Formats: sequence, C-alpha cells, structure tokens
Amino acid sequence: MRRSLTDIKKRAGDNKTVVSAANDLDKKMTAIEETLYQTKNHSPEDPLNFPIRLNDKLAGVGDSASTGSYAPTAQQIAVRDELFAQIDAELGKLKAIWDTDLPAFNKLIRDQNVPAVVAK
Repeated sequence: MRRSLTDIKKRAGDNKTVVSAANDLDKKMTAIEETLYQTKNHSPEDPLNFPIRLNDKLAGVGDSASTGSYAPTAQQIAVRDELFAQIDAELGKLKAIWDTDLPAFNKLIRDQNVPAVVAK
C-alpha cells in the first residue's frame, strides 16, 4: 500500500491535492501500524530505547503461558483477551480506512486525472 501511494505521488507530480491526500492516508495507516508493531527497532538494543507494542505484548503473554506443564493462569488469559480486544480495535480501524478512505482516495485520483501508468 505504501509503495502504491509513493508511486501515485510521483505520477501526481505537483498536484498538491493528490499528494496531500496520499500523505494523509499514509499517516492514518502508519498510526495503526505503530500501535501494533514497534517500527523503530533496527538493532538488538533498540527495544531498550523504544516501548514494546501490542504484538510484543501478546508474544510475551504467549511465552509466559507456555512455560511449564500447566494451564495458563486466569491473569494470563485476561491479559490475552485484553490484548486481543486492542488488536481487533486497531484492525477495525484499518478495515475502516480500506473500506472508506481508500475508495475515496481512488475516486480523487480518478477525478484529478492522475495517470495510472506513465510510459517514457
């Protein structure tokens, strides 16, 4: 999706309406991505500098629950369920973007006559 937006911005050239709309769409998706994943980690030390996100929290609960030969505790299950709810909420936001913002953006680029393919 991000690569498509970058390509469209290139084809749009100086059409500020399309470029601004593409940037807005990218910002909305980035906010969701950064809630789900820590995108700033690039080295083994980075988790010390940047907070963990929902995917890391869920992995931690899974690791904790799989330790030992007994069933997960009620607390582990409660945390898992809470994390599931938070992740589902973020995925719902992403689906809403794809269901409403993306079609609106596609209509905008059609209305602004942004070329679909540029031949040189």
